[in-house]
Amino acid sequence: MKSLNHKILLFILAFFLMAGMNAFAEVSFKLVPRQNVVSGQNFQLTFRLTIVDEDIDNVSMPKAPEISGCRLLSGPNATTSQMSQTIINGKSSTHAVIDLVCIYNAGKQGTVKVPSVSINVGGKNYHTSEGSFSILPPDANSGSSQPGGAMPSVANAPSGKDFFVRVIFSKPSVYEQEGVVAITKLYRPNDRKFSLSLEAVPKMPVYEGFLSEDLEAAPDGQLENYNGKNYITYELSRVLLFPQKAGNLKVTSGTYTLKIQEQVGLIRMHGFATPRFEEYQMTTPMATGTLKVNALPEPRPADFIGAVGNYSLSTSLTPEQLRTNESATYTLNFKGTGNVKYLTVPAINFPPTFDKYTAKTDVKANISGQTYTGQYIIEYPIVPQEVGETEIPQQTFSYFNLSTKKYETLTAPAYNCNVAKGSGVATVVEQKQIDTTMDDILHIRPLGASLEGVKEPIFNKFIYWSLWIAVACILLVAIFVYRRQLKLAADISGRKYARANRVASKRFKIAAKYMKAHQSDKFYQELANALKGYLGDKLNIPPSQLISETMAERLTDYGVSEETVNEVLYVFNECEMARFTPSQSDNAMHELYDKASAAIKSIEDTKPQKKAIEK
Repeated sequence: MKSLNHKILLFILAFFLMAGMNAFAEVSFKLVPRQNVVSGQNFQLTFRLTIVDEDIDNVSMPKAPEISGCRLLSGPNATTSQMSQTIINGKSSTHAVIDLVCIYNAGKQGTVKVPSVSINVGGKNYHTSEGSFSILPPDANSGSSQPGGAMPSVANAPSGKDFFVRVIFSKPSVYEQEGVVAITKLYRPNDRKFSLSLEAVPKMPVYEGFLSEDLEAAPDGQLENYNGKNYITYELSRVLLFPQKAGNLKVTSGTYTLKIQEQVGLIRMHGFATPRFEEYQMTTPMATGTLKVNALPEPRPADFIGAVGNYSLSTSLTPEQLRTNESATYTLNFKGTGNVKYLTVPAINFPPTFDKYTAKTDVKANISGQTYTGQYIIEYPIVPQEVGETEIPQQTFSYFNLSTKKYETLTAPAYNCNVAKGSGVATVVEQKQIDTTMDDILHIRPLGASLEGVKEPIFNKFIYWSLWIAVACILLVAIFVYRRQLKLAADISGRKYARANRVASKRFKIAAKYMKAHQSDKFYQELANALKGYLGDKLNIPPSQLISETMAERLTDYGVSEETVNEVLYVFNECEMARFTPSQSDNAMHELYDKASAAIKSIEDTKPQKKAIEK
């Protein structure tokens, strides 16, 4: 009977749960971001309403917002951009997206705010967030400017005045190690009907004197007024930079080959009109951006760890109970915003009775605006060697605070440690500590065995001298091997040269996986990285100099044929162009993959010339 009651109760609960799910409705109401407009133009603001499982008849039309400096012409007018209804197991579900469009005329120039707008759906109010956009002045050489402009009666080939590139920094000046974003923008006129695509990048951007990390560029064009004329701008690259030295540092934009198409009129035949186009090709001139980098104030504190930004510090010692000859870990955790990835590992003043080992670092940082936010964790392995009470003294670390423009100090507290006896050789508390300046000397410990059993001097025996000779031979072999290992370890370029093909093969396998998965964006990025890494290691080219001219020069000096050099440059240009063009076909990816593989094989088969080896 109890089992039957439980089943009935579960059935009732499931029924009410299903009824509650059917009654649940989802509603969102938001402002579609508005691009900049030109004064005198008509433009529209769109508010997008998304409703799920809600009756459209329960929607009340909102009031159009008042925007300073703009005149309302009409709206809001509702248009349904998407609507669907599904029935699954007798349950009906509706999904609708409704755009509410208001049309305005742009008046006063400047930045204008779009206030929050509310709408009532099913008796409940929903609000959009506030927005903003800029009203730009018309072109200086004309009374007004319309998007797209009028078609020219005679097509004039575009020049560097029409299409050009600029390097723009997010800040006019920064301190050393302070983050700044560099944006490379392409400008095209707004008064002519141009469409364009990127054909090639003959010269890549150069960020000399900076540590850099690529950011995601804005996907859409934006209207911008520059030198009295309105342009449509496109972000070619967006890079987070950290300057490594003071002075006026320059960033070069590189050059870009563009394929340009312009509508110049109409062709009328038999009552029909089709657009007439002119096609051009041009390479943008090189642009340079200069950033003023201020030196950090002098004198710098002795405990300065290279941190610039705003930081806090926490410490820990594990385990709490230390024992002799057992490992422990002293941890510093620097948290904050700034050049988190590029801090230096400070030296810690541990007691002389502790054995110290190489510190291990772990960086957990994400890009936040124009810098990093996260943690820089340093773990110091230590092994106490004596029982008794000792202390890890208080430590201080300085960083440069960008808010106060001053050096500030972080303090790690002292740790009082009572070291207990652990595994290994026994130690005594009565032994005196060795002076901290003589940390390479250990205490004298008593021998664990007696010498009473020794009757005859061992050096009179043949085995004694045989062992000496064997030890001497082993020592000579060890010295030879050690010196050879030191020489190989010092030859960083040689190690990179030797492993270049192996590292490239691994990255080519990753690129092949992306190709099979039809992920063209990741394929082209990984293929370019594989080729860059290979050439950098093989030809000893620093990452900042991996540009077409340098690669072509080094490959030629290495003895590579002109055909192979052209193949390498072709692969690089195709990978870069893929960032600005739609997804490529599988055949195109296979062809480029084969060309890159053949190019590396040809380089591997080439016998390096003497001058290339010397470089």
